[in-house]
Amino acid sequence: MSIPSARAALPARPATAPSRTAVEPTLLGLEVLRFACAVSVLLWHYNHFYMTGHTHQGFSVTGQPLYAWLTPFYEAGWLGVQVFWALSGFIFFWKYARPVADGQVPAWRFAVLRFSRLYPLHLLTLLAVAGMAWLYRSRHGVDYVYQYNDLPHFVLHLFLASDWPGRSEWSFNGPIWSVSIEVLVYGLFFVLCRLGLTRWWHVVGLIALSGALYASQATAHPVVLCVFFFYLGALTHLVHEALGRLPPGTRRLCLVAGSALLAGGTAATALGVLRPMFYVALLAPLAMLGLLRVVRPGPGPLADLIGTLGHTTYASYLLHFPLQLAVALLSGGQPDRLPLASPLWLLAYLGLTFALAVPVYRLIEMPAQAALRRRLLPR
Repeated sequence: MSIPSARAALPARPATAPSRTAVEPTLLGLEVLRFACAVSVLLWHYNHFYMTGHTHQGFSVTGQPLYAWLTPFYEAGWLGVQVFWALSGFIFFWKYARPVADGQVPAWRFAVLRFSRLYPLHLLTLLAVAGMAWLYRSRHGVDYVYQYNDLPHFVLHLFLASDWPGRSEWSFNGPIWSVSIEVLVYGLFFVLCRLGLTRWWHVVGLIALSGALYASQATAHPVVLCVFFFYLGALTHLVHEALGRLPPGTRRLCLVAGSALLAGGTAATALGVLRPMFYVALLAPLAMLGLLRVVRPGPGPLADLIGTLGHTTYASYLLHFPLQLAVALLSGGQPDRLPLASPLWLLAYLGLTFALAVPVYRLIEMPAQAALRRRLLPR
């Protein structure tokens, strides 16, 4: 789920390398989409509040606050994870593909850059959830939401490998599962880039192969779907570059055609003709391309706000379940004590999550990232 910021600096490159003028130095449209995906996952997990242990009590999907307005998120908000994977593919191809292929970013540097970004907050939230999960179990005799809170799963979490076995045995801070799968795809991406497999036909081939494996149900391991969406994002980056080289009139026609395709896909999904997963495979690239053209504020408060919202998506993703677990402890494990049907409760949940994510990003994530990079990377 976690992707490098679209505003981060590119790795150093030789002066003779061709510039990528088709890509803006700040891709604020992607930050907007990242934030939307984070909200989608938080709404999908709102049902956790209704749980006693790992079973729902008095829960109705349609009884959740503002259901009529938020139906797609309550019903299929989990698909925000797939869009996160596609965003990662876009950013990684923009930021790393050519430098890795040219040997400018060696394996150790690439690993440290990703480890320092992901691991500190993961470790912090893992320890917090482990402590609260133990307390919840000691009080109620069962685990809250995720049932596999044992030593073997804790060890997997320590190595950021919670879902590598592919069994969907979610445990501790469960949402980290998608990041653990994405880590595997980072490794694949690095190897393929070093082999020079970064051309558009290589990307299309990987999309086709992973899509065929998923459609045939040859394996249920989630890495297949992650590869599909990651390289769908990579292809979107290549298309974005190609659009930047077109005359303005032609580019506008392409964007209008994309908007029409998205509208048709939305209608087909609403009618039940198109499966939600296929719709997201259509939505992710078209939304990225459209937002990159539409969201272009100049330097100022709006750009800063969008950047902050994008930066804090990883923190909000990892913080929302610990917050829910804390609420469950404070309510005595009795969800009927909480005003869960109230829109104000929903807004408080979302607001508190993102309000905490900002200082966590600035005061924990960034200092820890900088310290690890100073210590582990050669000067």
